[in-house]
Amino acid sequence: MHHCLGAPLARTEMRIAFPALLRRFPGLALAYADEQVDFRVFGVVYGLHTLPVTW
Repeated sequence: MHHCLGAPLARTEMRIAFPALLRRFPGLALAYADEQVDFRVFGVVYGLHTLPVTW
């Protein structure tokens, strides 16, 4: 089974960066409804095409 060597670093960054981002911008919110967020479903990397936000 494949395991990405960068996965622990990515989890640590998310555990630190996301709370810091929300503390810095407490009004940060999605610009669209959850259902309208556009996901990449095909390709090597699964994720979002964009994540429009407002603050």
